[in-house]
Formats: sequence, C-alpha cells, structure tokens
Amino acid sequence: MSENKMVIPLLGAPGTELTDTSLKQNLTDSKIQTDSVLELYERFKPDAMLPFMDLTVEAEALGLELKFPENDNPAIKFHPVQNREDFERIKDNWNGISGRMPVYIDVVKNMKARLPEEVKKYAYVIGPITLAGELMGVAEAAEATIEQPELISEILDFSVEVISEYSNALFDAGADALCVLEPTAVLLSPRSYKKNSQRPFKNLAGKVGGRPLILHVCGDTQYILKGMCDSGAAGLSLDTPMNFPEIAKKIPEEIMLIGNIDPVGIILESKPEEVEKTTLDFVKQMKGVDNFVLSTGCDIPLRAPMENLEAFMKVGKMWKKGKV
Repeated sequence: MSENKMVIPLLGAPGTELTDTSLKQNLTDSKIQTDSVLELYERFKPDAMLPFMDLTVEAEALGLELKFPENDNPAIKFHPVQNREDFERIKDNWNGISGRMPVYIDVVKNMKARLPEEVKKYAYVIGPITLAGELMGVAEAAEATIEQPELISEILDFSVEVISEYSNALFDAGADALCVLEPTAVLLSPRSYKKNSQRPFKNLAGKVGGRPLILHVCGDTQYILKGMCDSGAAGLSLDTPMNFPEIAKKIPEEIMLIGNIDPVGIILESKPEEVEKTTLDFVKQMKGVDNFVLSTGCDIPLRAPMENLEAFMKVGKMWKKGKV
C-alpha cells in the first residue's frame, strides 16, 4: 500500500532560513510566509504543506495583546478573563475574521494556487480548551473546569464559535484539512477531557460541516487516547512521548496516526546520521500499520539544520517506495 503512505513533517519556521526572513515577518505578512512555505516545499517535497504554526492568532483577534519577538513565537502578554464580566467584554471584541486571520487565509489561498494539485494543503487552528487557556491562563482554565464549570462551558462554546468561523474561512480558501492544536487538553483527566475538549471538538466538527479535522495534543496523551479516538477526528497528531508501535493497536484504521519523530532531540539537536537511523528504525517498527503517517511529534524549531530535515525526508521517501 505504498501509494497511500504519506510523509508530512510539521515544517514552517525553518523556512525563514530559506527566505532570509524573520519569524515575525512570516507571521505578519502573507506574501513572505507564502514564499517560505513554497521554498520549503521545493527543498523537501513532502506530501502536505502547512502554514507556520501560531497559537496566538485567534486570541489576538479577540483583542489580547501579544509579546512579539522578531525570532521567537509570539505569546499572550496577560490573560484578561478572571470572571464572567471579563468574559463578556472579550465576547464584545469578536467581530468575525480579523487580526492576522486574513494572513493565514491568504497563505492557504496561495498554497492552493501555487502548490502541485497532488500536494495536500493543511492549516492550523487553535483548539477550544487551549483558546480558553489563552483567555484565562492555562492553569486557571484547567482549574475552572472543576471550580467554575458553567463559566468554562460558556467560554468553550464561544471559543467554538470563533474557531469555527476561522476554520470555515480556511476551508473555503482551499485547505484540505485542519489541524486543531489542543495542547492544554493534556492537563485534563479522562472524564474532564470528554466534557471540556472532546465535546467542543465535536461541536467544531459539526460547524465545519464534517470536513476533516486532525487533532494535535502535546505530551503523553495515553490516558486520554480513547477520548481522542472517539472525538470524530480524521487523524491524531501525537507527540514524541507516545509509543507508536504500541498505540497503533488502539487506533481505529480509519483514523490517521500522525507522528512522531522528536523535533527537538532528533531534528534540531542530532547529527544527520542519527536522524536517518532514528527515522529508519521508526518506520521499520511501524511496518504494516496502514493508517500511519510519518511526521514529527510537534512543530520543527526555527533553527533546525537543513541537513537533518533532508535526512528525515530521505528515509521517508525510501519508506514510501517500499525500500525500507
């Protein structure tokens, strides 16, 4: 089934080196980001491309202020929601597609127009509980699921409204699937996950008309894996701590299992020979898992060496051709 094999490293930030641009320039200018994405594609030829990963787009559109360094990921300056009154003010800030959302919508349009038809075009959106964490603070949002369940439920429903409007715009721009970034979900118990992450994820899926959503949660998600499988996600993008040969037995064959080479310890910090050996050993372990997609466990860092990315892709292309 080699024709179904896909290699999709979570590229983005390394494209700054290819276009001699800063991370901030790419995150604020659709033309610059498009050029970086296209250069990455020409260099590595993966089976899908994504815009740069950015967890602040939706929060910024709600009026939150950012710390925005030139070559590091932007972050929220402070989390404004401490009570219902704060939340009502944030709700009033939402005026539809705004902030830097049009930058990413435009990048997807450009990807659709300028990448080969056979290359999948994906995009990122934040997940509902993670957006709640941007509004309240991550620990505070997790605590609110216990101490303020009614308020967090309302915040999650509002988050779904914001994310779904942005998601539909990305799909309409040409995205084949969206990767929903939900790192805050790793803090939830299985029971809380079902209520505070799985439920809003399902609501989001309904509001995008059932178009494919990939769920990405960072860290060790073994204990919420069943809930993730039951979420309706078309694929699960899982982090490096997850033992793929073992968990593959628990993933329904209709759900893509995407991952999970270490983007820091291997792609950023290792030598090309180690990247090649690690990736080769990994794909051999995944032999016979037809829903497996070779990728990285999370976003590849800014200064990842090009020769390491080439080593990863070299093995991926051999694996696709059945030479591994």
